[in-house]
Amino acid sequence: MNQTLDRSIAPQAKPVSDPQMILPLSVQLANGILVHFLSAGSQEVVRLELLFRTGAVSHELPVVPGMAVSMLKGGTASHNATQIAEWVDNYGAFLETEPGKDYSSVTLYSLNRFLPQVLPVVRQIINESSYPEDEFDISKSNKTQKFLVGLEKVGFVAGKRFQELLFGEKGYGTPVNTDQYENLNRAEVIEFYRNNIQFQPFELFVSGFISDTVKQLILDEFGRFETRGSAVHHSPGNAAMIGGKHFIGKENAMQSAIRIGRPLFTRNHPDYFGMKVLLTILGGYFGSRLMSNIREDKGYTYGIGAGLAVMKHAGYFYISTEVGADVCSAALDEIYKEINVLHHEAVPAAELDLVKNYMLGSLIKSFEGPFEYMERFKTIHLDGFGEDYYKRYASTIRNIQADELMALASKWLRPEDFTQLVVGKM
Repeated sequence: MNQTLDRSIAPQAKPVSDPQMILPLSVQLANGILVHFLSAGSQEVVRLELLFRTGAVSHELPVVPGMAVSMLKGGTASHNATQIAEWVDNYGAFLETEPGKDYSSVTLYSLNRFLPQVLPVVRQIINESSYPEDEFDISKSNKTQKFLVGLEKVGFVAGKRFQELLFGEKGYGTPVNTDQYENLNRAEVIEFYRNNIQFQPFELFVSGFISDTVKQLILDEFGRFETRGSAVHHSPGNAAMIGGKHFIGKENAMQSAIRIGRPLFTRNHPDYFGMKVLLTILGGYFGSRLMSNIREDKGYTYGIGAGLAVMKHAGYFYISTEVGADVCSAALDEIYKEINVLHHEAVPAAELDLVKNYMLGSLIKSFEGPFEYMERFKTIHLDGFGEDYYKRYASTIRNIQADELMALASKWLRPEDFTQLVVGKM
C-alpha cells in the first residue's frame, strides 16, 4: 500500500561528513614535466590541464602575457587557426587557453578513444605557435574593441580600478589601458611566448576515467616534449596600497558600481578559514545579510556579494554590487551598517547554524566528480598544503563560535582600513 508523503514534515537532518580527498598519482618525467593522474568516474572522458607558472604579473604590461596565452590556438608553422579548430572539433574535443594573474593554462577535454588523435595538437600549439600576423591583428583589434566597450560599463571600470587602488599600480594592481592594446607589439608577444611558454616545463593535471592505456599514451606523448631550463614563478613584488574613498563619474549612468575592500592574506593565514565563514554571513550566499537587506528589503540591487579573493602572493576582501544611481548613497550606508552590526552583535545561533550547514554542504558538493577532485587537489598542491587542508576547513566551519566571528570582524573589517570606489553617480 502506497503511503502519502506528508510535505509539512521536514526530512530528518543528518550531520555532514568530512570531505574525502582523493590524491592523484604523480609522475616526474625526465624532461621536467610533473604529471598528476586522478582517475575517477565511469564516463570515458578525460581532462588534461597544462599549467604554466606565468601570467599577468610576469610582465610589466599585463596585456602581453594575456595575448601570448590566448593566441596559442592562433596558428603554427603547419596549421592555421581554422585548421587547429577543425582538428579538435572533428573529434568532439574542446581546447581552451586561460591567461591568469599568476598561472596560465591550456586545457583539453577529450573522449578517451579519440585521445591519440587530438593529443598531438597540444604539443604543436605549445612548442610551435607562430602567432601569424593576420591572426594577431584580428585578435588585437577584437581585444581593443572589447576593452573599449568595457570602459562604457560601470562594473568593468570599477573592477579594473579597484585592483589598482588595492595594490598600487604595479604587480597585481598594474593598470591596463587602451594604449596598451592599441600599441601591442607582435614581436613582444612572441618574445614572451619563447621565454615563458615554449619549451618551458609545466605541470600536467589529468583527471577523468584513466585506463592503463590512456595513462601510458599520455606519458609517452608528454615524455616527447622538448623542455629547456626549469619553471620559475614570477613574484609581483611589493606595492603600496592607495586606499581611501574614490569616485569616477559617469554622467549618463543609470547604475553606480560599488567596490569596497582591503588587502588581506592568502590561504596560509591562520584567520583564512574563519574569515570565509564571516564573509559568507555578510555576503557569501543568497540568504546573506547584504542580500537580505540591500536586495530583498530595500530593492536597491539585483545582487550583492562579499568574499575573499586569493592569488598566489596576496588576497583581498571585497564587497561588490551595482545599484540604482539614485540610491547609491543609501546603499553605502546600509553596507556599513551591516559591517558595524558584525562588530557589536553576536551572530544568532540559528543563523550561524544555517551558514555552517550551507558551507559544509557546498564544500562536500565541490568533491562530486573527477574534475572537481582535481581542482581541490590543485589548491593544496600549488599552495603547499597537506591533504588534511579540507578537514581543517570543515572543522573550522563546524566549531567556530559567534564571539570568534565578532573578533575577526573587529580585527579585519575596520572601515578606516577600507578602499571604497564608486563608479557612476552618487
